[in-house]
Amino acid sequence: MSTTHVEIITLEKMMYSGDVESVVVPGAEGQLGILANHASLMSILSSGLIRLSSDGDEVSFNVNGGFIEVGNNSVTILADSCEPNQ
Repeated sequence: MSTTHVEIITLEKMMYSGDVESVVVPGAEGQLGILANHASLMSILSSGLIRLSSDGDEVSFNVNGGFIEVGNNSVTILADSCEPNQ
């Protein structure tokens, strides 16, 4: 399956950088699902769970607002605050 590059960045540090098959984020109007070669978009994030999936494995993060930008087969998430979900 195709992948897209994802970076999750907070004011303090880079929380995640890598290639994944799918991304699900809490958008302002509901959940957004992103796959490789997704159309360009920008959106506000609400509080919730970011889920990154690749090869059957899932990594998740709790996010407290921010922004997401999708373009050129990459996803950049600028989070107000973000912690790995245990």
